[in-house]
This record gives sequence, structure tokens and C-alpha cells, in this order.
Amino acid sequence: MNTNGKVKTKNPKKRTKAGSIVILALLAVFVAVMTVLTFVDNIPVGRNQVKDLHSFTSLIGKGIDLSGGYYVVLEPKETESSGEASDKSEMDRAMTKLRERLDKKGYTEATVSVQDTNKIRVEIPEVDNAEEVLQYITSSGEITFQDSAKNVRVEAENIKSAYVGYDNDNGYVVILNFTAEGVSRFSDATTDIYNGSSSDKKLYIYLGDDLISSPNVKSPITSSSAQITGFNSYDEADAVASVIESGRLPIEYTVTESRSISARLGQNAVLYSLIAGAIGLGVIFLIMILFYRGLGVAADIALYIYVLLYLFVLAIIPNVQLTLPGIAGIILSIGMAVDANVVIFERIKQEYAGGKSDLNAIQAGFERAVITVIDSNVTTILSAIVLWILTPGAIKGFAITLLIGIVLSMLTSIFVTRYLIYVIYPLGKNKEKLFNLKKKPEEAKNV
Repeated sequence: MNTNGKVKTKNPKKRTKAGSIVILALLAVFVAVMTVLTFVDNIPVGRNQVKDLHSFTSLIGKGIDLSGGYYVVLEPKETESSGEASDKSEMDRAMTKLRERLDKKGYTEATVSVQDTNKIRVEIPEVDNAEEVLQYITSSGEITFQDSAKNVRVEAENIKSAYVGYDNDNGYVVILNFTAEGVSRFSDATTDIYNGSSSDKKLYIYLGDDLISSPNVKSPITSSSAQITGFNSYDEADAVASVIESGRLPIEYTVTESRSISARLGQNAVLYSLIAGAIGLGVIFLIMILFYRGLGVAADIALYIYVLLYLFVLAIIPNVQLTLPGIAGIILSIGMAVDANVVIFERIKQEYAGGKSDLNAIQAGFERAVITVIDSNVTTILSAIVLWILTPGAIKGFAITLLIGIVLSMLTSIFVTRYLIYVIYPLGKNKEKLFNLKKKPEEAKNV
């Protein structure tokens, strides 16, 4: 970068035609390899033998509308009600808690909705262990420490935080951090049990009605934290920690219905989406080449690289699940990537028509149009961030895919397209034909 803050690019006049061909050839190999890694799930390696590649697209999580999943309907237990408004408020709080639990567990595309005015319906995509998820959803989240006489010594409100840790002797454990009152109550409980108030000198830890641990009290404990042991895996411990961390549900629920559901759009929905996307991209590529020739070729290569990077990022970012709104976000971001190139190219044509040389027109076109591109993209990025933070479920999926797409499209339009234009520059002697540039009549007379 030079002293005035502009990106310094190698002068394309110093690049030879052979050098540009070598760069494009290497780029073609790179793109071909990335295409295989992105879209090809298996390849034949012998007679009747196939090798699984697990393409990037196969690693992208899919929402319930694309891959199916699991749903459960929760109905409140009969309790004394303080009125319809109170019931609605409690249901809203319960739905918020359930969304928090599902987000912590990585089910960002799960939906939580009201059914039949007084029931809660939870739909979760790509569920591997339905029983574990069912237990996770329906747990009241009310943790209590009790002695052998069923006296509650420590309650959920006395716990400040819960997370998973690892102990060399006990494996995965849930570590609880107490509030100031919790430290006092836990210390009193362990002291009383150790001194003989409990017949078996055990402290019983319940999550709702389920006993999850019953450690022996070998001495009074005055620390600000405690461990829950007895878990067989990280996922099991994490489920308990997440339920405790999200807090108890304000209403007790019973499961009235639960079952697996198939993909709403059918098993081939993703394949059809890819085919439709490929056709759409092909049409865009042709239009860009017809209108902008060499500039269009550079934009097409950059746009295809953008698509590959987009799918790669979606595959490696955890807790991203693709849904119909998510696909809408992808389509919108691709459209904005094309729009950014069009804005830049039209500016280049204006600069050249106004009398600048081809290289100066390209440089000025990028410098002046980039501000417009960044401005339009930043407003969209801010909108996507707000949607991501404030909205649940499918809308959050739209916001995530849109945010990723806009950031990548801005980078490829500004940097990759510009670099490719300078690579293509030495391939033609007549720059007006190569880049479809035209001087104004009065400017052409002066050349």
C-alpha cells in the first residue's frame, strides 16, 4: 500500500501475455479442484468401487424444510391460573427459554410456535438422537440440591452459571458457580450432611424430577463452585449445563405428541436448488460477457470464486443450517455481488468515455465506484446484524447467510475482480474491443 492509502497494483503493461496465460491456467486448476471439493460427494476409483469425498455442500446443515427432523408438542400441566394474560405471559417466557436452549445446543434453525392457543410446538432439523433432544426440551430446568430427607438446600436461583469441564478422575463434569447466597447455602448443606443430619451423608442433585447425581459429602465445602459428575459423554454433560444455564421454564409441560417428520420440500430439493442456481449463474455469466466482454470475463471468474468461497464458509461455520429463507439470503447476496460489478464497470466506461486512458479509467472507475459499493453493502450488513441478534429461527438463518454473502461479495468485487482485470489486460491489443469501451465522439476525434 502506498502513502496515500490506495492499494498499489502491479502495472499490467509490465505483465506479459504469457504470464497472464500462466496465471489463468493456474487459476483454472485451482477452481477445478475447489469445484470438485465443493460439489462432488463421491468418485469412482475402480470397478464397482466409489470413494466418499464428503463435499463442502454435504457438510452444510439443512433446516427442517430441506432435510426433515423432529417435532414435539408440549401442553401445560393443569395448574391454578391467575388469568389469561398471565398464561400468555408465561407461555411467551417459556418459548423464549426454549429458544435459548436450542440456540445453545446449536439448533439455530429450530422453530418454537404456539399451537391450539395453549400448546407449544417445537420443530428441530437434522436430529440424530430424538430421545436426547426430547429430554433436553422437556426438562423443567429447575435444579435443586436436597438431603436424604428431601429438604431443598440449594435452588436454581442460587446458581450463577453452569458449563462443561473435564476432570481426570470423573471425565466430563458440569461445573456450577454459586451466587453469594448460594455459597452460603451450599456450605451449610455440606456441613450439616457431613455432621450427620443426613442418614447416608449424600447430597442429591435433581434436575426437575430426575436425579442426575448423588455425591458423597466427605467434608464441608465452602468453595464458590461445585461439580456434577456421572456423565458418559460431552454431549450429555453439555445438555444438562445448557438447561441449567438457560433457567427453569415458568410452566410445567407434558409431551402430548412427538415424532420424526420428513423434508417438506422432498429429498431432491437441494439438488434442484443447485441446478436452478447453476442455470441462473450461467445466464448471468453470458449477460456479463455480452455487455462487458473482458470485464465481464473477470467478473464471471470472480463471481464463481465467490460462490465457492461462500459454500466453503457455510460448511465450516458451526451452527449454520440452510433453510428456504437462508437460500433467499444467498440469492440476494449473489445479486448484490453482480450489482457491485455492474456499478464499477459502468463507472469505468464513463471514465474512459470522458477522455481517460484505459488504465486510468479502470483505476478511477474502481476508486470512485468502490465508495458507492461499500456504502450500499454496509447498510445491508447492519440490517443483517440486527436481524441476526433480534430474531429467532428461520429469520436468523436468512440474516446469517445474507451477512456472510454480503461480506464475501464485497471483497471479491473490489479485490478479486480488479486483479483479474489486470491479468486479462495483456491478452488483447485493442483495449476498446477487449473491454467494450467507447470514447465520446468529441473525445475520439482528439485521440
